[in-house]
Amino acid sequence: MSHGFDLRFEPMCEEDLGAVLEIERQSFAEPWSVGLFRHELRLPFSRCLVARSEWGSVVGYVCWWLVGDEVHLLNLAVHPQHRRCGIGRSLLGVVLDCARQAGARLVTLEVHHDNQAAQALYLAFGFVQTGLRRNYYAPGKHAVVMTCYFPQAEKSTESPARRAT
Repeated sequence: MSHGFDLRFEPMCEEDLGAVLEIERQSFAEPWSVGLFRHELRLPFSRCLVARSEWGSVVGYVCWWLVGDEVHLLNLAVHPQHRRCGIGRSLLGVVLDCARQAGARLVTLEVHHDNQAAQALYLAFGFVQTGLRRNYYAPGKHAVVMTCYFPQAEKSTESPARRAT
């Protein structure tokens, strides 16, 4: 499904936080605070992007950590008026592309056990369920742990010049 307009993916900045917080409040029962987003923007291993429509409005965002050879997806949300249009799929694709380019071997995330739409999206990208965190969000609100593994190129002791011959 197409979102019907061009998207730009840009690093999240302080000026985006009003729009991001509005999407956050409309998306989650326990939304992140402005302080938490500001903290993420300062961490050297944290990455936050916004999806911006061709008119300049923020229609979605994603935050993740890149630590060593692992990526942990922290938060992904799309404005309710733009859901089911491929924006979440595009944001997730950007994260996975960045993870591959960084040489990550896996991406992990937690998703609410009742959020079937998000779980279906992650399964479509090759994630598998690898655990369950009971009472993660609140009593009775569990998180499904999902992981996407990347095949690693075989390491060779042979020099690249020698392999080319």
